[in-house]
Amino acid sequence: MTKLPTLTLSLALSGCVVGPAYQSPTTTVPEHWTANPGAPNARAALKTFWTSFRDPNLTHLIEQAIDNNYDLKIAGERIRAAQDLVRVAAAGNLPQVGIGAAVESRRETQAIDWPPATKYGEYPYYAIGFDASWELDLFGQIQRRKESAQAAADAAVEARRGVLVSLTAAVASTYLSLRATELRLQVAQENLDVARHTQRLAHRAFEFGERSHLDVSEADGRVHGVEATIPPLQAHSEELVHALAILLAQAPAQFTTEHLNETAPIPAPPPLPPSLPSEVIAQRPDIRRAEREYAQSNANVGVAVAALYPHFSIPLSIGPTASQVHEFFQTASLLWRMGLDGTQSLYTGGRLTANVDAARAGKEAALFSYQQTVLKAFGEVEDALSNRAAEELRYRALTAQLADNRRALRESQERYRRGQVGLLPVLEDQQQLYATQDAQVTSSLTRCLADISLFKALGGNWQDVALPNMVSDRLGINRK
Repeated sequence: MTKLPTLTLSLALSGCVVGPAYQSPTTTVPEHWTANPGAPNARAALKTFWTSFRDPNLTHLIEQAIDNNYDLKIAGERIRAAQDLVRVAAAGNLPQVGIGAAVESRRETQAIDWPPATKYGEYPYYAIGFDASWELDLFGQIQRRKESAQAAADAAVEARRGVLVSLTAAVASTYLSLRATELRLQVAQENLDVARHTQRLAHRAFEFGERSHLDVSEADGRVHGVEATIPPLQAHSEELVHALAILLAQAPAQFTTEHLNETAPIPAPPPLPPSLPSEVIAQRPDIRRAEREYAQSNANVGVAVAALYPHFSIPLSIGPTASQVHEFFQTASLLWRMGLDGTQSLYTGGRLTANVDAARAGKEAALFSYQQTVLKAFGEVEDALSNRAAEELRYRALTAQLADNRRALRESQERYRRGQVGLLPVLEDQQQLYATQDAQVTSSLTRCLADISLFKALGGNWQDVALPNMVSDRLGINRK
């Protein structure tokens, strides 16, 4: 009797964890970027990136999105669910205890010699007791399950951080696109006013016989052409407002836009210095998530391998059993059972080894997925750097072109007043000026979007954002 607990304890303590020990995945990491060498410890610029736009509306919208966005809330609840599964896996290391009771009327057979015939063919049966069972994790299957569940919970945390980075980037992109669209509408309206003024001059000159009807037709066509550009811009503006409302978890009809329809120039943030490639791996939530998913697949191999080994457990049951109520509380009615159970699969039709093979294949797939995620991340950073540099050159060229177009328009208007040219050159110069103004606004937006893409490609600033009711904080998860 006293030897059994000692034997059991020694078996439990001498257990081992089968399966591969976890090693972090590796991949080829360049020392610097193609378009920019990168700078160490560049995260400070990511931390203050949104405030660099110097736009209180943008900051307020991002704060509202963090507080209310449904995708972020869904990701938070998935962390909670994953962490609950960690508790489920951890419970396998603890004894499982239950209680049961029975009140029955029984009849034993008297037609065989064993068990012996009872005094009465029918008799009452009363029983109550506690049942317990403790699985001995001698080969680490429960431990591997815990590791797998914890890695999945860590991956859920990284997934939420990825949602946070994508959300803030989406809010900023949508808001700045709205600002740019409002600016384009302003440019279109100003050009429409100029076109209508020119139209009035053409009609007046025709009435006084100074110009032909051709000038009238050309001026009318110019007005109608500019008018046609405004409705699509207005519709696009409304679509962007609706998109912002959804990101902030509000119905479009209830979304307040009184402070959003600004037409001031879009401020270009200072150039964002890229982190080193090695820092991007540590920063990006999708890479961190892929690494945790690889750790989960590694633990799953251990779970499958442990299934090939014997399973041991300690059953325990204790409680009174009697046929008479008055005997129920007597010592003689006490029944108990304790021992050591063991099982070993001998033939399963290849199911267990197939599980091992499947787990190992899943681990290899997770490794390739991690390496692919890293590779895509490097490509996104390179693309963002190239696009930002190219758009900066384009913006400078458009600024110079805009000055040229204004000078050309002044000259053609002066020549038109002198009667040296018809109205067509003036209209063409007006149209070219409008096109350049519109292109410059679009280029200004594209510069900002390239900066936002670079911010997202570098991993964002999730470390510096206090999420509301952070599930991972409540559960003690902190994997920075």
